[in-house]
Amino acid sequence: MIGDRNIVCIDCDERSLRVVDATLSRSSVRIRQAVQVRIAEGVNVRDPASLGDFLRRTLRERRIRTRRAVVDIPRQDVALNLLSLPSGSVEDMAAMVQVQAVKDLPFVRDQAVIDFAISGEPAKGAMADVWVAAARSAVVDRYRQAIVAAGLKLDRIGLRPYANVASLDGEQVAEGRTLMVDVGPTMSEINVLNDGRLAYSRAASVLIPPAGLKAPMRQPVVDPDAVAEGTIPLVDDGMPRMSPMDALLIEVSRTVEAYRATAPGATIDRIILAGREGVDQEVADRFESRFGAPTRLYEVPSAIRWRRGRDVVAAPFSAAIGLAISSLDEGMRYFDFLHPKEPEAVERVRRRRRPMAVITVALFVAAAGLVAYWPLHDLKSKITDLKTSRDYHNRDAKAREELLKQTADIDSWSKQSVVWIDQLKQLIDVFPSNQDCYIEEVTFNERGEIKIDLVAKDELVATRIVDAVAEIRNAKGKAVFSAKPGKGAEAIRARRGQNPGDSPYPVKDAVHIQVEALAS
Repeated sequence: MIGDRNIVCIDCDERSLRVVDATLSRSSVRIRQAVQVRIAEGVNVRDPASLGDFLRRTLRERRIRTRRAVVDIPRQDVALNLLSLPSGSVEDMAAMVQVQAVKDLPFVRDQAVIDFAISGEPAKGAMADVWVAAARSAVVDRYRQAIVAAGLKLDRIGLRPYANVASLDGEQVAEGRTLMVDVGPTMSEINVLNDGRLAYSRAASVLIPPAGLKAPMRQPVVDPDAVAEGTIPLVDDGMPRMSPMDALLIEVSRTVEAYRATAPGATIDRIILAGREGVDQEVADRFESRFGAPTRLYEVPSAIRWRRGRDVVAAPFSAAIGLAISSLDEGMRYFDFLHPKEPEAVERVRRRRRPMAVITVALFVAAAGLVAYWPLHDLKSKITDLKTSRDYHNRDAKAREELLKQTADIDSWSKQSVVWIDQLKQLIDVFPSNQDCYIEEVTFNERGEIKIDLVAKDELVATRIVDAVAEIRNAKGKAVFSAKPGKGAEAIRARRGQNPGDSPYPVKDAVHIQVEALAS
């Protein structure tokens, strides 16, 4: 049985820091203290040491002694995509996500931390909606270092849009479409939920002045001397500047229209406003007038225990409260960039070393990581040691011959070695997306033979893969691989009793690939 445990949930932007000190039990959250403070002058939120020191001082001043912490990454700092994948175990889902994610990354895979979360509860046998997020490693490291500098123990790094969704009362947003707007000082996060599930998420750049959303329009400054002299001002000098409220409403309208591109005719049933920059009932009334949907300010779910003062509003704390609530759920329901979900094969390979042999990683299904441990450094060290030993024992003919044989074996292996990371990358580049097929199993051997078992939407997928693999050439124009399809495609008889035509992948097939450099 899980006992009560304390956790401090941290949400931060350029202008303010929000901290929720909570106690988690098996199925409930109790908020002991919620704090919002302005970022002090001279604090650089992009500098881990500066932010960590400010956070440490804030916790000390508020007498918050909880050491375990969770923090979130804002929407603008991640690449976020929605995939539809066959439901399965964490291992299976992680493998499919890694294969697909590498194709959609806007930056180099080695610089990314990839995690995923399942949206809602898929029906038995149905495809699962999976949100995949990739954050730059430097961003994740910055948050980790800031929490360490604050003297805290970091448990998890979540994602703010998902935390905001977790913070909502499930019964109130369970049906229809909900628009949730989290207003920040420079970036506002706009999320669309469909039947309680995140369906669309966007970060919009809207500059909110310290005076808040209702700050008046900035009128242009006109030089009276220039007017007297008849000087013609620039075109926009005579135009009033757009108010923050109008700019926000425009960005929300754009988001709704972008969502309707994927869901034509969709209507918004309700709007929930959260955020830190002057969100109040007057702002809610403007939204309701503009979009014609009931609009309210964010309030914590009734199941959350929080004794707060009358002057404390919940709207600024939605993401921090969501971090606490999502910590009660299972790992596939939330993001954790500190401990991203990966196939078990990755963990096994990271702990394994096999010198004097070709090391291949059965991780083609997770090739976004391209993790293949090859101890070349150890082998070179062994070669040097053997050569030194050979010279030392040169007086003994038998020992010399044995050492020469070992050295020759290693030299021969080194000449035939193949950089498997490069080979896998070349295969990934020509492999089709999960709309055509997905991989069930990959096997390798030291002779350079690769077998890929897959399920596909038709019998021609394996043939197209074979043709594409055969076209891969090295710098000298020679074929890198030879390939052939399996013995023949066979229809999948559903494990749940449906006909093959009921599945998006009704064909089971295989592809056999030979690395030419290792062909015997």
